[in-house]
Amino acid sequence: MIGACASDSPSSVSVYDTNPDVRPEPVTTFKGRTTIVKAGDNLYSIAFEAGFDTADVARWNNMDQDDTILIGQEIRLYPPNRNSPTFSGAASKTIPAKNIVVPTQDLGSPSKWIWPTQGEVISQFSAQHQRNGIHIAGENGTPVSASAAGRVVYAGSGLIGFGRIIIVKHSEEFLSVYAHNSRIVVNEGDSVQQGQKIAEMGSTDADRVKLHFEIRQFGKPVDPLKLLSSG
Repeated sequence: MIGACASDSPSSVSVYDTNPDVRPEPVTTFKGRTTIVKAGDNLYSIAFEAGFDTADVARWNNMDQDDTILIGQEIRLYPPNRNSPTFSGAASKTIPAKNIVVPTQDLGSPSKWIWPTQGEVISQFSAQHQRNGIHIAGENGTPVSASAAGRVVYAGSGLIGFGRIIIVKHSEEFLSVYAHNSRIVVNEGDSVQQGQKIAEMGSTDADRVKLHFEIRQFGKPVDPLKLLSSG
């Protein structure tokens, strides 16, 4: 059994994989396709849902990661061929899908990760079973904190299967993900410090009160327990 909490002291989260066959997180396969921007989307949420690095999706579409995208715009989700023309999908409407706040500071990769909340880890990471993160069970309203300093790049409920979800960008390499919250207390574009409260635990789009927590490295899920335990 491993214990940890939302501070440096590893004492308030117990780790049990009580159900190794728990259903996987929602998976949407976009490879070799394009997607149409809907209200609330940005490149970070699109890349997260498709399982790609945001930097790659931006490059494939001749964009910057924080560019405003428009409702109805077509986004390429595969690398162009060497001889392909520059891609810029036309938008059917001239309405921004979501306003983006661009930061002025550079972000460095975290040297240390802390536990995002208190509770019991009831499901662990498994690439084989498409479990992209860990589930921490707890009480409704339990504070959820940023595992490392960074910038909120997505906060909303537009990703199917994740309820109220926050994505924090820590560097060009790392993102962290906090899902099923009952309440989000930060906004997109906010800079957050390690340990800062960003949400409250809940059960939105989930079968029980829990936090779904992920760490992604260059767009790919990695085992959070390995990084949290090393902290």
